[in-house]
Amino acid sequence: MALGKTTVRDPDAPPPLNLWRVRDFVIVWWAQVTSRVGTQISQFVLPLLVLGATGSASTAGLITALEQLPYVVLAIPAGALVERWNKQVVMTVGNFVRAVLFGLLAGYLLAGGTSIVLIAATVLCSGVVYVFFDVANSTVFPRILPARELARASGWVEGTTALTEVLGPALGGALIGLGSTAMTGAGYAFGADALTYVVAGVGVLCLRTPLRPAEAPGVRVPLRASIREGVAHLWHHAELRRLALANFLNIAALGTVWLSFMTLMRSEFHADSSRTGLLLALGAASGVLGSFCSGVLHRRLGTYGVMLFTGLGWTAGELIMALAPATWVAEAGLALALWVAPPYFSTLYAHRMTIIPQSMHTRINSIYRLLAQAGLPVGLSVGGVLLEALGARGFLGLAAAVFLATAVTVQVLARRAD
Repeated sequence: MALGKTTVRDPDAPPPLNLWRVRDFVIVWWAQVTSRVGTQISQFVLPLLVLGATGSASTAGLITALEQLPYVVLAIPAGALVERWNKQVVMTVGNFVRAVLFGLLAGYLLAGGTSIVLIAATVLCSGVVYVFFDVANSTVFPRILPARELARASGWVEGTTALTEVLGPALGGALIGLGSTAMTGAGYAFGADALTYVVAGVGVLCLRTPLRPAEAPGVRVPLRASIREGVAHLWHHAELRRLALANFLNIAALGTVWLSFMTLMRSEFHADSSRTGLLLALGAASGVLGSFCSGVLHRRLGTYGVMLFTGLGWTAGELIMALAPATWVAEAGLALALWVAPPYFSTLYAHRMTIIPQSMHTRINSIYRLLAQAGLPVGLSVGGVLLEALGARGFLGLAAAVFLATAVTVQVLARRAD
């Protein structure tokens, strides 16, 4: 798709669905919102907890990355396996297992436990469960909704994801404040996370749309052959390959935004945990506004136009934070970086699902998301080390360069392909 190419609506196409009346979509959407709030609480609390206990940004980055690390090992086989399983069962079990893991961790911390190793082990186990859950969850909408509604549904998801990024840090900061120590405060936060997984699991149990595998019994392709077919399709599809690699780089850089902002607030402006949480929540509020612009931006700019727009937005946001003379300026940079994220992710999801054959959605999407999820631990691990070496401002300048280089390269390759 060329830069700036818009989508023309077919006059004979049926009118848009009222998504509020699609029962199973609302259930999946609500389950995602609920569990995402808890995840955002934990993702806010975890690096602050480790930073406070160890004083090391690299340790905080490494432990935070552990939850995403299993994606690197398990995503491809998980995609082929989940394609053969009932996705409703996979999502339900995933929610309840994570509820147990974080519930036990909450109890341990509230009882006075302080082991960073046990916290890291819980995060790693949660990451293993998350791989199978996410592979199933990310391909449910094409089973519930017609293809023409995927972009709008994805916009909903991105908007509410941005909203959870407002609520999560604010709630996380407040819950930490309830504890007599950072560890007990984190116990309250992880307990709240566990409760959200229970609510989400109950919701998924109520789905009516059949999410059993479409493949007929006795006609299954061997698992290894199925994996090879999915990998080969993505690798030989030039556009999918290009989008997957660009997304990896963007996710790696974007995954460090919160850690670098927290470090900037701590080292340059001496903000405490509660104030940092409030600032993150205010910045993330811009993501909610960005989600409302997703449809308009996609119609006006096209897929690659949105990628360029968001790449330039992320570059500018990182540079503003890097040069910020005051807290409010850094907050403006964070708000800009988070505002452009929802249009990017909703546009890329809808476009990806239209160019992947429906029979291979789960397998190929799992490989695509493998690169995205691998970007998080790579970004956090490398970012933590570079943050200590370069300082918050130097690292933010480097991240801006990565965003700009990725955006320009994608446009050049797309034009050559046309």
